[in-house]
Amino acid sequence: MKQTRPKIPPPRKLFDRLLEAIAVSAIILGVILVLRSWNSLPQTIPTHFDASGNADGWGPKYMIWLLPAISVVMVPAMLFLRRFPWLSNTPVKITDENAEQQYTLIVRLLSVLAGVISLLFLALLYDTIAIAGGGTSFLGSWFMPVFIVPIVGTLLWYFVSAMRAR
Repeated sequence: MKQTRPKIPPPRKLFDRLLEAIAVSAIILGVILVLRSWNSLPQTIPTHFDASGNADGWGPKYMIWLLPAISVVMVPAMLFLRRFPWLSNTPVKITDENAEQQYTLIVRLLSVLAGVISLLFLALLYDTIAIAGGGTSFLGSWFMPVFIVPIVGTLLWYFVSAMRAR
């Protein structure tokens, strides 16, 4: 038997709005960056980087649009889903008593992930354009840990917080 969850609109907190602004700004900057650099890009651009940040895969110029396209779909989807946290799969049972706190945690999780992922894609896009134009990579072996740690850390924070807020 399926149990219905309370449909309580989550509170809109300032920090979540700030993260939303960062995520949306990063997407817009990414699109502007591609548009401004399009005419100067060579026909072949880097499409993959190894763990040290060196380009190890190349592809056609139009592939530069892949990261902005993924961002334009994924980030707004996460931001939209924050409005309906009762649709989320959670590690704890949602009740009338814990719904508001659990929903607030879900909103924060999606806000942080949207911000971090949009910044990650913007950095990768910037580096791709720099390398394609004959420049050097600013992404090194430090890059992936700097972005993986906040993503994994946010997921761990959410699960621990959700379990504590049962």
